[in-house]
Amino acid sequence: MPTDTTVTQQSSLVWLKMIIGSFCGFAFFMIPFKWDGELTILISLIQDKISAPVEGQLPLVIVALMVLSALGSVSGTLTGGAGMNKYFKSIFVTSVMSLIFRVAAAVMSIMAYWKLGHEAVWNEYTGEIIIIYLMPSLLVIFLLATTLLPLLLDFGGVEFIGVYLQPMFKRLFRLPGRASVLTATSWIGSGTNGIIAADIDYKKGMYTAREVSILCLGFGTISMPAVFIYTTSIGGLEVGTFLYFFFTLFVVGVVSTMVIARVPPLSLKSDEFYQGKKNPMLELPKDVSRSKLQRASDIAYKKAEKAPGLGRILKDGVLTTFELYMTVFPLIVVIGILALVATEFTPIFKFIAIPLEPLLSTIGMPEASEAAPAFLVGFADLLLPFLAAEGIESQLTKFVICVTGTVTVICMSETGAILLKSAIPVNFTDLVLVFLLKTVVSIPIALAMGRLYGLN
Repeated sequence: MPTDTTVTQQSSLVWLKMIIGSFCGFAFFMIPFKWDGELTILISLIQDKISAPVEGQLPLVIVALMVLSALGSVSGTLTGGAGMNKYFKSIFVTSVMSLIFRVAAAVMSIMAYWKLGHEAVWNEYTGEIIIIYLMPSLLVIFLLATTLLPLLLDFGGVEFIGVYLQPMFKRLFRLPGRASVLTATSWIGSGTNGIIAADIDYKKGMYTAREVSILCLGFGTISMPAVFIYTTSIGGLEVGTFLYFFFTLFVVGVVSTMVIARVPPLSLKSDEFYQGKKNPMLELPKDVSRSKLQRASDIAYKKAEKAPGLGRILKDGVLTTFELYMTVFPLIVVIGILALVATEFTPIFKFIAIPLEPLLSTIGMPEASEAAPAFLVGFADLLLPFLAAEGIESQLTKFVICVTGTVTVICMSETGAILLKSAIPVNFTDLVLVFLLKTVVSIPIALAMGRLYGLN
């Protein structure tokens, strides 16, 4: 029978686990600092340090992973997973459509890396962007995120903050308070980290289908450290306007998310939990007689009590990362390259942008005809709006393009493909509609605020 001393010691260990684990999680994903004169966060710094020595070899690793995914899937699907354990069967025994994507990813990655076949696939603006630049960065991000995110999600810190932010997030965005931490993870870290974290929590029954859809499509954005580089170095926005840009980004992000949370398609999403299982943590009774601090501490303690150990975190992180490499990466490669091919070698985005041009002219957007496609190409890849902004003379138009390109980032070369492969219940039509809706909401607000700052 445990003594009072034993219980006290166990309680102290749980509190210590909660404090240390949560602090490490926040430090990795949410606390910005300057390193070598540049603003960054710890996970990004670690990513850079890991990637730098092997940067030239990472694209070849991507090719190898795509070939492994294709060969494993062909073998597993044709043999029904004979000789494979349960884990490998779940990865390599797949549907015909997934098999096609994985084989196509292997072929496209080989073409892009060795510049074989039709130039449209390996061009510097298509396959090279995906295989040489995007996928190597995602290779390390996925490994770090899946391994380290449990520190942020499973040790009670998110629940503690969520109790305080619940009223505001519920009123503004129809989301629970714990969503505030994942929102900050997306904005300060990266949209990819936010989606991975939301997918993990959704599978644990922490969000309904509607809540997780709003969270990922409403708050998914480019990380703030990267935004500065994209807007100033690539987009040509004057450095002196960045403070205005950041404030406008916050306003547009809040307003656009408030809108998409209340209209279709996201407002029509189910309030059911993943596989119908609501996390027991959400069932805890709310004693209104207790202070917020007491309630926040209690729920955080109960979460930390069930937190996994370091060995379990590392093991699960490695297994999850390999699964993502084999299943999600092929989808990103195929969709990303095809989206960029459509952008570079077809007039599809210019054609789609035709109705937008008179609307931009009506609200007084300078260089409306040149700017119109820039607001839509971001659906293919997040860098394209900033590249398009580089050729615009007007700082006001550059400003609006950069704001909209940052807030509406649902690019099929990365976040869109990840969302479609995740458990999060959104489809391609949802992505298109939300992208267009956020674009329509963002442009007039960004334009009005840009004029307020005296840009022209």
